[in-house]
Order: sequence, then structure tokens, then C-alpha cells
Amino acid sequence: MAIPIRDLHTFHVVARCGSMVAAARELGVTPGAISQRIKTIEDRYGARLFTRSRKGIALTKVGASFWSEIREAFGAIEAAHAAQLAGPATPLIRINAAPTYAWSSLVSDLGAFQAVHPKIRLTVETEDRLVDLRSEPVDLAIRHGLGTYPGLKSVWLCAPELIVVASPDLLAEKGPIRSAADCLNFTLLPDSTGKDWPLWLRAQGVDETRARYGTAFKDDFLTVKAATKGQGVALLNDVYVRDELAAGRLVRALDASWPTKFAYYAVGLPETFQRPPVAALVTWLQAASGPERG
Repeated sequence: MAIPIRDLHTFHVVARCGSMVAAARELGVTPGAISQRIKTIEDRYGARLFTRSRKGIALTKVGASFWSEIREAFGAIEAAHAAQLAGPATPLIRINAAPTYAWSSLVSDLGAFQAVHPKIRLTVETEDRLVDLRSEPVDLAIRHGLGTYPGLKSVWLCAPELIVVASPDLLAEKGPIRSAADCLNFTLLPDSTGKDWPLWLRAQGVDETRARYGTAFKDDFLTVKAATKGQGVALLNDVYVRDELAAGRLVRALDASWPTKFAYYAVGLPETFQRPPVAALVTWLQAASGPERG
């Protein structure tokens, strides 16, 4: 036999409110509908659940016993229903970013963002692979490229430069770098491709064949770590070394720089950017990255 959930809930609300009028207001029906549902329940179980008088209604002994058996269950259902109507306690933004960018820049930027927006929850996953934003549970991807991704929206965040950095102790030991040619007096820390220093030296008019190279690390943040330990001079995206420069663990050893071709973009489905928490986050990341460079 089917359980008359609607009528049982009506009985629970009437018992909780102590008034059919108040119960009708809460349930969005007429007092007559409430009265009819209570009569249906009483007829089904063959017992009076309320006494009625000019002063109002009151639970009978049977009614009070019956309510004590169902009130906890309906109370839990009402609480769960209210929580779903209210939505999550805080909105959630799921971010995917390359490990080096997350380590060098994103962690600091998100920490400052959450200090101002404590009700927005963030989760960050770090992978080098290209996530599928249409099928995977990711809201925003921070991608390094030209910003053209069919079917997706891209918002420019920053265009990093390649700059020459070294630890202050290394420069104090071996002397300053006043020109690109002076870099050849140091061990050079290459990127994983081994092409960064040769191209940069060539662009600066320096014979790159005389260069001495140190360990090549697959991940740029390991190169950053090696540079802070004085293992050599590095040519790195300024985004990657922002915190190290600010803390004095690294210094910009030479003013000469070479803007990179690609930029960092926040990428997502067009409708994702319409969510106010996402829009606030992207605006924050743009401001934290500084003005666009030509």
C-alpha cells in the first residue's frame, strides 16, 4: 500500500504549527485543503488526531503519539529540502593550471583573492595535459598560448617576459652582469628544450657557442629553485619568479628582456564567465597580473 506522504507531511506541519491556518500559509494551500487532508489521514487510521474547539486545535493522545514517531523523520527531510533551496553554503570554482604557473603565481593570487572573497571556495588541480572543459569537472583552465580555443572563451591574464635572474650571492661572488655577453661568465641553467639560452644570446648578438650549461630540468619551478641556490643564471618567465624577486632570493641580473610570443589566458565555456564568482575571480587575476604588455 502506498504511503500517503503528502497527507502525513501536512499532519506534521499542522502539529508543529499548532494551527491549520498557519500550516496552510506554510504549505501554500487553503485552510480547507489542510482540513480535508487531516480528515483523510484520520479516516485512514481510524482515529482522531486533533481536537477542535473555539480556541483552536490540539493533538489528541493518539495524535501526539503518532507525531512523536514521525516528527524526527520529517524534520530531517525539511532541513535537507531547505539546504537544497538555499544552494551550497559557498560557490565553488574548479581551476586547472600548469604546475609551474600554479606554484609561481596562482597560489599567491588566490590567497589574496580569498582574503577578500572568503565565501567563494576554490579548488586547484595541476596538470600539464589539456583538460576537456566540456566534459570534465573543471570551470576554468589557465592556459599558455595564443588564446584561440574553438567553442571556448579566453580572457587575457598576462604576457610574461623572459628575464635574466640570478641569486644575489652568486653575483656577489662572480661579479655583476652588465651586458648579455657577461652571462657567458656563468653557468647557464637551460629550459627542458635547451633552446632558450641559444635563441636569447643570438638575439642579443652574442656567440652562444661559448656558453656553459648546467642541469636542465623538465619543470621550470625546479630551475627557479636551482637559481635561488646559486647553481647558475636562469632565463625565466617573470611570472615564475615574481615571489623570489620580491623576497630577494633572486634578482634581475640584466635589464635586457625578450617578450615571449604567448600569453596566459583564463579559458572556459562562455556561460561559465557569466557566473558572478567566476567573473570576480578573473577580474582579480587580471589586476594581479598587471597591465598588458605590448
